[in-house]
Amino acid sequence: MTHLLSLAGHVAAATGPDAHGNRPVNWIALIVVIVLFIVVAVIGFLASRWRTDPSARGLNSLDEWGLGGRGFGTWVTWFLLGGDLYTAYTFVAVPAAMWASGAVSGFFAVPYTIVLYPIVFLLMSRLWSVSHRHGYVTPADFVGGRYGSRWLSVAVALTGIIATMPYIALQLVGIKAVLTVLGLGSNTNPFMADLPLIIAFVVLAAYTYTGGLRAPALIAIVKDILIYIAIIVAIAYLPAHFGGWESIFGAAEKKLSTVNPATGNPFGAVIPGAGSFNAYWTLALGSAMALFMYPHSVTGLLSTKSRNTIRRNAMVLPLYSLLLGFLALLGYVAIKAGTQPIDTNGAINAQLVVPQLFLDSFPSWFSGIALAAIAIGALV
Repeated sequence: MTHLLSLAGHVAAATGPDAHGNRPVNWIALIVVIVLFIVVAVIGFLASRWRTDPSARGLNSLDEWGLGGRGFGTWVTWFLLGGDLYTAYTFVAVPAAMWASGAVSGFFAVPYTIVLYPIVFLLMSRLWSVSHRHGYVTPADFVGGRYGSRWLSVAVALTGIIATMPYIALQLVGIKAVLTVLGLGSNTNPFMADLPLIIAFVVLAAYTYTGGLRAPALIAIVKDILIYIAIIVAIAYLPAHFGGWESIFGAAEKKLSTVNPATGNPFGAVIPGAGSFNAYWTLALGSAMALFMYPHSVTGLLSTKSRNTIRRNAMVLPLYSLLLGFLALLGYVAIKAGTQPIDTNGAINAQLVVPQLFLDSFPSWFSGIALAAIAIGALV
């Protein structure tokens, strides 16, 4: 098996980008991505029939459409919150930051998700209780009801919308990275280059409109299973293939300690130095305190059937932090592998590191599964 994966990796690398970023379409990986996308789209449209309460006028009730009837149990919530928080951009950007500048700008995501869940355990169950008692559906509802101010409620709603728009744009970055390494980003016609993105988000809008929160909840199950398979296989195979972790960390140390001619400073550090401690811990803590202020995070919490469901999730969601730690280390693996994330304009684009690493190191069919998981993550 190891020999076959190694041989397939060499074949895949031979079809990678040239110095100008031109690359052939990887048809096998692309077909796998398209098939899995169709599967999750069908699941999204069928979600409107899943656990719908007839007495609540189907999905015409805001509780049913926006919060899944407030009936999600521990496992559905675990997948939904994991899908909400660990998105396409997470799986692209965290290892990309590790590859480009090391742990200071990349690995902080791991401790911040660890710090996050005690906050969820202590505070968010109380938010659920108050919202459940008064029928609040959004953070704006909660603030308006607690403080009796319509203008404050409107301000919270607008802030949530504005904050979510760049968050959605980041998901486009993740999908764009997948499409680029598959060979679909080389079209000189801007509309044709972006057409797959347009199709993906039209389908996303359609099944969200018809299925409400149930659609991303079901799709998150498929996406997370694919992500776990891809990362577990990568962590089991790639370190052995590239000489072990000692060799990988050595290659990362050598690259990151190299002086950047543009700044006169090293590119980064494998381990944050003393001068980076304050930036590191404040970034981690601030991110932890902010994440569950996003509307989609609160929606995932309010869709649960009890406050104990939230507490149980706060205890098991750190499994995603373990996964994220392994994922982040793929940035160092890519350094050892000599991955060349060349964009369509011929420039280095760190966001392409993980998709390119999978294409270079695995058979096209397995790379398609990994890339599909990243793209589906944007749809959750």
